[in-house]
Amino acid sequence: MLEKARFFWIRRLQRFLARLWTTWRSDGARVALSIIEDIVSNLWILFWMRFAGLSYFGRIATRLATWFAPPYKARQYLSGLYPHGYVAPSVTIHHNDLRLGEYVFIGDRVIFFQETNGGQIELGRRVAVYGDVLFETGQSGRITVGAGSRIHRNCHLIAYLAPIQIGCDVGIAQNCAFYSYNHSFAPGEPISKQPLQAKGPIIIEDHAWLGVGVIVLSGVRIGKGAVVGAGSVVTDNIPDGAIAVGVPARVVKMRDDLVENRIASLLNTVEDVDLEVMADSQR
Repeated sequence: MLEKARFFWIRRLQRFLARLWTTWRSDGARVALSIIEDIVSNLWILFWMRFAGLSYFGRIATRLATWFAPPYKARQYLSGLYPHGYVAPSVTIHHNDLRLGEYVFIGDRVIFFQETNGGQIELGRRVAVYGDVLFETGQSGRITVGAGSRIHRNCHLIAYLAPIQIGCDVGIAQNCAFYSYNHSFAPGEPISKQPLQAKGPIIIEDHAWLGVGVIVLSGVRIGKGAVVGAGSVVTDNIPDGAIAVGVPARVVKMRDDLVENRIASLLNTVEDVDLEVMADSQR
């Protein structure tokens, strides 16, 4: 068995050297050296990502792996190399109940912060967080993000008193904010001394899509497959498959209406073509 494995790798090395020599002769030394550089950098990344993780040594291994890795979203492939995924060296973790699923991608300068009595933060399998995102829990609030969801830069997810629950395959664009609580502002007392209050959890169902700068407030459910337009403030529930925009967000149409309109448009086009054919045949 060992002899077969040794023979296999010797044959692969011979083929690689032959191809490298052919490239050197046909395209020059610069191209051949760039191939060698790519191979060495990929081997370096594979080696160090094997030891990457949230421990002290794991964070050092991740930093070493990124020496030859491309920036920003181009690093997402690193999360697929091993089940422990990729957590950028610049990520700040001040949380004792953070749970990360397999193959997660956590980009640069993401913060996981736990205030007094803050609950769990859980990111599911293949969740991608692209950078500069704040996850914060306090006063029994917790955050869950379902498998395959994507959270883009500069978003805030802050859960106090009530949870934030994001489903699977949810797309969240840049600068979105989720607050599962509100400040009390009764007269006669400074707002800073009044307790927080919550209407209920924030629930984002599977396959929903939130545009740039959407704000979602306490007690709101955004339905399965719903779309919320950029800059909207969501204060009430959005039904499944709805398209909502505005401040406050209001449903302007249903996604099913788009399909019906498209079908009607195609039927009208077919009828127009038939009429033109009939007119030509009568000439």
